[in-house]
Amino acid sequence: MNTEASIFKAKFAQGDTKVFEALFKLYYTRLTLFANRFTNDLAVAEEIVADVFTLLWERGHEIVFTTSLKSYLFTTVKNRCLNHLKHQKIENLYVNYLEKNKLLDEVMSAVENGYEEKELALQIKQAISTLPEKCREVFVMSRFSDMRYKEIADQLNISPKTVERHMGIALEKLRKILKHVNYMLFL
Repeated sequence: MNTEASIFKAKFAQGDTKVFEALFKLYYTRLTLFANRFTNDLAVAEEIVADVFTLLWERGHEIVFTTSLKSYLFTTVKNRCLNHLKHQKIENLYVNYLEKNKLLDEVMSAVENGYEEKELALQIKQAISTLPEKCREVFVMSRFSDMRYKEIADQLNISPKTVERHMGIALEKLRKILKHVNYMLFL
């Protein structure tokens, strides 16, 4: 354990809250900005850093420091951010799974309600044709060619974020155009 960590642990174990306050003031903003680089969400970054400081407050006397206190804090925040991102990815996969099952239910419901397949396809095709060129191209590649955003980005020589933005624009416009038709049918 290094000297800085030893001093912190000794003073903290003695109940010296001023040491904790000084540590908080010294690192909170830097750690939040560091976490924000991973999460791209300031509120989440603040929550992660607050959790790390809460852990330090509650269990600081039990923690075994093998590196400097600064290194410990930054590593802990980084690991918490990575765990958050993993959890978020799993959540997104689950939401997609639920949406696909919901989509199947909605398609079956639409067929049962008497939508003629050709008429529905025509309405969707007309709605898609009203999209701006790039949005239409991205939408068709994503929904009808089963391409991932990264693949579309590579093929069109644009960033995945741009693909995501085009998809958002396309979906929003199609929602408005097809509000009388359940737009989820073609998603």
